[in-house]
Amino acid sequence: MNILIVKLGALGDVIRTSYILPGLRRKYGKAVIYWLTAPSSVDLLRYNPHISRIITPAELEGVATSLSFDLVISLDEEVEILRLLQRLRYAQLIGASLCEGRPVYTDKGAEWFDMGLISRFGKERADALKRENCREHNEIFADMLGIPIETAEFFNASDIEERSARLFPRSSCNIGINSGAGKRWISKQLPVAETVKLIERLLAQQVNGKKTKVYLFGGPEEEERHRLIRQSVKSERLMDTGSSNSLLEFAALIKCCDYIITSDSLALHLAIAQGAKNLSFYAPTSAAEIGTFGTGLKLISLAGDYCSYRPDADNSTITADRIMALFHSHLALLDDCKGNHQL
Repeated sequence: MNILIVKLGALGDVIRTSYILPGLRRKYGKAVIYWLTAPSSVDLLRYNPHISRIITPAELEGVATSLSFDLVISLDEEVEILRLLQRLRYAQLIGASLCEGRPVYTDKGAEWFDMGLISRFGKERADALKRENCREHNEIFADMLGIPIETAEFFNASDIEERSARLFPRSSCNIGINSGAGKRWISKQLPVAETVKLIERLLAQQVNGKKTKVYLFGGPEEEERHRLIRQSVKSERLMDTGSSNSLLEFAALIKCCDYIITSDSLALHLAIAQGAKNLSFYAPTSAAEIGTFGTGLKLISLAGDYCSYRPDADNSTITADRIMALFHSHLALLDDCKGNHQL
């Protein structure tokens, strides 16, 4: 049996979509699983043992002439991506496709796509459904595909992980902070002043008798943010992990942290997928939709436009004070569940 998953982006969505793979393996046995993705996402899937072959759009022409698929799981909404499906031969499709040039979706995918850009109800109702939704991404996808989704996982190269681990002293409690979210989603970010306040309070902590070290995470768009933070916080225990790491290096650095505090971003999904304890904060996007698989707690904006998916949503109630209070609550919870959960 040949199965094709179509999920090109965004990066965090690719990671959380990969959680369907063990369930597909369980349901379809020795199926050959192909994944169509963007070149920028390939490394996130490269070492996943459940995938037989990763395909990029540039390679699709050759695949279309040589393969047919028993099942296509189509999870993107963009018309230019859905057009790619028209080149393929397949028996069954779950998810989105084009009908007379317009995006449509199957009944099995309705719970997810009803909340999206191609919702049959239009944008206003789709936005309302997002706000009303109480179900996690993994719960919705498990029902869509008729499979269990029980764990989050991510696979990396052992040499990259070993190299990254040398940078993190085990004598410290290593806390990663990903306070930015790129330039598109300004309201996902923790303001620089609040980030500075948070770091100063974290550096004043001891966790399980260890001094804390704080590590800044981000990409090229966070360079100026991190410069301002380092300028404000004068401490040898504040480290910048850099802005030019590869995706796999970034993932390995996340895995090395004892705890991650992050916006709704790639860093969050990598923390969840690798079992790193985490605290995430939300203003424009849905916290309910994020499944942490027991790894983290979520801080939600108190503003009226929470989960509005507006880049300029009010994030003023996402503060260092509230984050620290939830951080201490999480530490207490972890302390009550000593063993597998202890930092």
